[in-house]
Amino acid sequence: MTIYNAIIQIIKKNKGVLLLGLLITVVITFFYAGQLKEEQSDLTGAKIVILNQDNSEISQSLVTQLTQRNQQIQLKDTSQKGLDDALYFERVDYILTIPKNFGSDLWAGKKVTVDSQTKPGTFSKTLVDSNINSFLNTFETYRSQMAGSDQADILALTNDTLVQKGTVKFDQTYQQKKRQGLVGNIFNLLAYGLFSTIFSGYAVINLAFNRKEIRDRNSCSPISRRKLSRRISTASLVYSMVCFLIFMVYMVIVTESGWDVITGYFILNSLIFLSVMVSFSILVTSIMKNSESIAGINNVFIMGSCFIGGIFVPSEILPDFVSKIAAFTPTYWFAQNNLLLGKTVVFNQAFKEQFLQQSLILCAFTAVFLVIHLISMKEKGGLKIFGKKSTVSLES
Repeated sequence: MTIYNAIIQIIKKNKGVLLLGLLITVVITFFYAGQLKEEQSDLTGAKIVILNQDNSEISQSLVTQLTQRNQQIQLKDTSQKGLDDALYFERVDYILTIPKNFGSDLWAGKKVTVDSQTKPGTFSKTLVDSNINSFLNTFETYRSQMAGSDQADILALTNDTLVQKGTVKFDQTYQQKKRQGLVGNIFNLLAYGLFSTIFSGYAVINLAFNRKEIRDRNSCSPISRRKLSRRISTASLVYSMVCFLIFMVYMVIVTESGWDVITGYFILNSLIFLSVMVSFSILVTSIMKNSESIAGINNVFIMGSCFIGGIFVPSEILPDFVSKIAAFTPTYWFAQNNLLLGKTVVFNQAFKEQFLQQSLILCAFTAVFLVIHLISMKEKGGLKIFGKKSTVSLES
């Protein structure tokens, strides 16, 4: 019990560092939780930014049609970085750029195009594109069929035709996918919050027991080195499971999830990823020499893999080469499983095969980390199971 009490005291002493991951998770999930409560049964307009570089009567008419069906947003910063930030933080859904000579080319019967920018996979793109195509097709129909009319008459007829409105209802499948996608994003945050908490816990415990004066004192104790290591490992594993349960209870509460199949899959995926966290922590903390390494690993590997693996930034908007690099981290496959769960309504054989394949990749990371740890222990002489028994004969 002395060892376990010592570990409890170590955890209490470092509770500020260990609670940091939980606090960050709570803060970020606060914003996601608000989106979960938004129930949308009718199709409403998108939040759009319109950059009109033409300013002709035709382009102004298009802007009027779009603003009647959507919410126009005015941004102070219209640089590319400002537009990218507005999309990422969901201040806008759709950015439309109307090029110069748009009106004159359309009136001349030329093929015209507009530039748009949206987040991948959003319904806003389909919605606004449909509004634009309706305007262009209606205007072109009147222009080609009424060759003798002037531009003002064609625009008036186009606007009168498009003034008709209808109501579009979302089906239950759309609402379910939208909610599951948000739940998947919340569970993704475990890749930083829970991972950081578990790794930091393993690190402070191992660094405390690996201090020279503590190690020398333990070598004089009646407890063998193997038994001491086993007790430290057991206590660290119990600490990991307690952290996992705390995070899971919080996730279920904040997402208001019931105990259904989808929740079970989210927890199963998190449990598989827990094995990766534990094996990685065992490997790295066994070779750590100082406490400064804790922040380094948290910031470089754990947080870095979250940025490139689709946790903080959706993988759909990352360049392909970044996703290929991220595929060599377990965080990427954890996020891919959550993404798969977020868009799945029917749990058919195809879903099960893909989920199993990505889960096996996570298990492979666990195995690799453990094998590397065992090899390093063998080289240090601390793993007797790999050693060969030798016999010495004495001759008189």
